[in-house]
Amino acid sequence: MSLYFKLLKEKYPSIADRIALNYTPQFRIEGRSRNPNNTDALSMRTADPLWMLGRQWQFGEFKGEDNGSPIQVQSFYRKEKVEAYSKSKLANATLHKLDGFPLEAKIESISIRPIDLRSRVRIGQQYERLIKQYLLQENQSENAEQLIADLRDAFPLQREVWKDQEEDIQNEAKIDTKSLRFFKLMQGKVVGGQQLYEEIISTNQQYPKSSKYSPTHFKVLATPTAQLKAWYNNLFIQPEEATEEAWNAHQLAYEFKVHHKISEETNSGFTINAPDYQSGHLDWYSFDNADVTLNPKSNILASEKHFPVNVSFASMPDKRLFSFEDSKIDLSLMDVSASDLLKLMILDFSLVSGSDWYTIPLEMELGEACWIDRIEVEDVFGVKTVVKNDSTKGAILNNDALKIWDLFKIRDFDALSDRTEDELYRDEEHFLFLAPASTFRIESKPLEELFFIRDEYSNMVWAIEKRIPNALGKVVEGFDLHLELHEFFQAPDTEEGTADSISQFRLANTVPSNWIPYLPSYIKGDANDVELRRAYMLRNDNTLKDIQPLSFLAKEDILRVREEAIPKAGVRVQITNQRIRWTDGKTHVWKGRKVLTGKGEGNSGLRFDYLED
Repeated sequence: MSLYFKLLKEKYPSIADRIALNYTPQFRIEGRSRNPNNTDALSMRTADPLWMLGRQWQFGEFKGEDNGSPIQVQSFYRKEKVEAYSKSKLANATLHKLDGFPLEAKIESISIRPIDLRSRVRIGQQYERLIKQYLLQENQSENAEQLIADLRDAFPLQREVWKDQEEDIQNEAKIDTKSLRFFKLMQGKVVGGQQLYEEIISTNQQYPKSSKYSPTHFKVLATPTAQLKAWYNNLFIQPEEATEEAWNAHQLAYEFKVHHKISEETNSGFTINAPDYQSGHLDWYSFDNADVTLNPKSNILASEKHFPVNVSFASMPDKRLFSFEDSKIDLSLMDVSASDLLKLMILDFSLVSGSDWYTIPLEMELGEACWIDRIEVEDVFGVKTVVKNDSTKGAILNNDALKIWDLFKIRDFDALSDRTEDELYRDEEHFLFLAPASTFRIESKPLEELFFIRDEYSNMVWAIEKRIPNALGKVVEGFDLHLELHEFFQAPDTEEGTADSISQFRLANTVPSNWIPYLPSYIKGDANDVELRRAYMLRNDNTLKDIQPLSFLAKEDILRVREEAIPKAGVRVQITNQRIRWTDGKTHVWKGRKVLTGKGEGNSGLRFDYLED
């Protein structure tokens, strides 16, 4: 018993009786050293068997258990690797071979068009550089200047023209100031890259053709043109076809599939579906279901025999008698309530069952699916236990699919669907899939960013152009660029009113011109099937013209979106540059979209039919 409480009861019995109701006696065995130097106080000598027996009793080693520690494990499985992918949920979608590329790069890639001034100048300068190098090798360098001059005349550099400004191209105020300065600096000094792109990249011409020039040796452009195509294609990964993308703008997500074989084979393959990938991190949870037609019980392979290793983690209770745990994690500081099941599981595993779990390696290549048939465990007594992967062990513990612990499993059916007892477990449903994707990528800052918010006051959904590239290709704030290009946004000045002035009736007020409205529309006349369609706000300069969006996302990409794709918290859609160093050492760069959680509701302040003092 605690010495403090014993002394308290002898000296002050009244106080001890008062606190005895809330006091729990604590018993413990303490070592007592008779050596004043304490040199042997903490030693455990093998010549003291009674002391050792006492310590074994303290640690519960006298409690007999009918098992032994595992000493050798062997797993039996079947592995199959995916060979192809498709970018459509249609059954007859084109299958593309997946060779040496990360899957997310092929899925997310956007067709790159040199629409900004900096990209057009870069392409033109590269083409001129390749022409000079080739003619120098062919001892025709004296023809390079004239040929380049003819090309500059045939394909001049043009500045950006917005869709709503085609009627007033000559108005230089329609382009932002920084881009206009750069255009005037480079005009006439370089071949226009956009015209070259349309002529040779998108039309697969051997060399650019034009009626404005006819150089004597114009066919020498074939080699520099081929070099320019290779250089341009190496800049970014692009879709196999310009019109083929996995992006589903209606759902703000990517839809694609991975296939076992690129050639169709009956009853010997599988297809894994990813209907709503959008986060930018491709992993097993990006795939929702699978269509499996192969028999996982055939072609079973055996792994090497492994020694199981105890699961370990920081601050794990140490099993040795005289060692102390590190202080990286203090489990006693975890704030856990009765509903925090995950935290309770972590505490139970850490403090109670941590030493009962073992790990063995399972080697898988990128893009492999693995069906585990069984695991054979041999303990220290030589007893071999077979852990089967069937309906009698492990996977099926409840008829309700939502109450089954099946992490990392990819179903081929809806968890809420009604299934008979015979269909609750099928061998082909239980497999692991290691997506051919990277675990780390380098990502640029958003090149474009579109905020979708819900405005409950006006009962509308708005898309705010937060970040937009200007005509030069530099990312600027959307409101600033709209304000510079759309000077009409500023509300007209009104004369200062007097006490006797009459209030003005307004049909509607203005909102920032980088706020793009999306209005609901019924699909097929069904009141429960609603989509949001992009609309326009009108200018307030008495011209009654639409305010056109400036970003690619709002102008060309997301024209219609399902109503349920915009939650109450809103969403953010970004376009960024991505860079990956793949397993073969090659570097892959692409431009892709990413959908993130929004920042809550908003208020545009839009009002209709009101009086203004």
